[in-house]
Amino acid sequence: MALETGIQKLLHTLEQGSPAFWLPRALVVALVVTISAVGLLVQFNGFSVPEAMDQAQIGRQIASGQGYTTLYARPLALFLMLARTGRIGSPLPDASEAPLGPLLNAATLTITGAETKLPKDSFVAPAEHAIATVGFLFFAASLVLCYLLGRRLFDARLALLGVGILIATDILWKFAFSGLPQIPMLFFFSGAMLALVAALEAQDLGRGRKALILTAISALLLGIVSLGNGIVLWMFPGFWIFAVATIRPRWVTALATPCAFALPLLPWAAHNWNALLNPLGLAFYELLRPHGTDPEAFLADFEPLLRFRWGDFIKNTAGQAMTQTSEIASFLGGNIVAAAFFLAVILHTFRSWRTAQFRWAVLLMWAGAFAGMSVFGVRGDVSVDQLHVLFVPVMVFYGLSFLLVMWGRLGFEVPLLRTAFLVALYAAVSVPLVLGLLGKPKRVNWPPYLPPLIERFGEWVEPGEAIASDIP
Repeated sequence: MALETGIQKLLHTLEQGSPAFWLPRALVVALVVTISAVGLLVQFNGFSVPEAMDQAQIGRQIASGQGYTTLYARPLALFLMLARTGRIGSPLPDASEAPLGPLLNAATLTITGAETKLPKDSFVAPAEHAIATVGFLFFAASLVLCYLLGRRLFDARLALLGVGILIATDILWKFAFSGLPQIPMLFFFSGAMLALVAALEAQDLGRGRKALILTAISALLLGIVSLGNGIVLWMFPGFWIFAVATIRPRWVTALATPCAFALPLLPWAAHNWNALLNPLGLAFYELLRPHGTDPEAFLADFEPLLRFRWGDFIKNTAGQAMTQTSEIASFLGGNIVAAAFFLAVILHTFRSWRTAQFRWAVLLMWAGAFAGMSVFGVRGDVSVDQLHVLFVPVMVFYGLSFLLVMWGRLGFEVPLLRTAFLVALYAAVSVPLVLGLLGKPKRVNWPPYLPPLIERFGEWVEPGEAIASDIP
């Protein structure tokens, strides 16, 4: 009897006391640490995305004191520099990659002192490990902000369940270790969304000045997100429309938000102007790409026909929009909970005014991102222009809320069945992650990218010489 009483007291303490608060959170932390350890120490075999390699070498240039320059000379960039400015800078200024990733890489290399040279019998440089580790740290910090966002929109319980779904989403981990800037962008984007929700709360409580300040902070953070990829510029109109419609006085919001958004972008625009006399950089010329021309081949053209044609523009945009639509599941990482967001927007009425209103902000910004990616294209589910991943966390919270409400309407009162339903959701989302963690790590990335061989080529080249290659 004493034993049974002791067990009952222990269970009651776990359910009602402080362990009920800390135990789930401790399990989440343990899970994140375990997955990251396997990903970094076992599965990681270096960067596989060309833009990640490019941003890493730009970061190396910055860390070595050579400024925002590059050793990757794109023929189109050289042509434009000569045609528009009459000169080619030395070292060569980069006007292709957005600055957030390279700047973070430069800070990482400077702080850690990680070697860019390959150790003997290794295919991964210490610098790659350092950059991937920083990507994981940003991911962990993003999870904290996502939890706070989910708690403000719904409640602590759903926020914790949603964070668990995010941890089980394979594509977030792929981006964390990819060397691409999407996860740092996710960190700042989550901060921007959190500030915008707080602004809605302040507006609802009649604290207009606080609401304006928080909205301006949200716009500023969204501007920092734009430093990771220029397509984020397409998200700002949706943000602006929502902010002006909900935060008063509207004329102040209408003026303050563009100014706050543009502030972080001014140095980048000035750099692009100095390099190409175009504040939007090399990416702008994607609008002039003839239909049927591969984007990489277009960048490799020394004598491009730079003429805007509506027919080519419409065909390119329509084709890239169709690609996005057909592959939206892979862009969301196969996350059925995130996909349920679209059903929640159409079919569900949320009780909270703040939560009901904020879904339109998400939808408007996502529509802008979709339009931008249709114009400039997305090369794969893990690629530098893939911005659907930024919306996965907030979509998960709305989708999970919708699915739990739909489950409740089925009338099943047995708690065990509800737990089984949640387990099924987690299982469906986590299949790609589990298969990836349990799979045999690849020795090298495909196409055959052999870092020791590439490094040897670099030793053959003298200052002032160049290698023509179809890989970075």
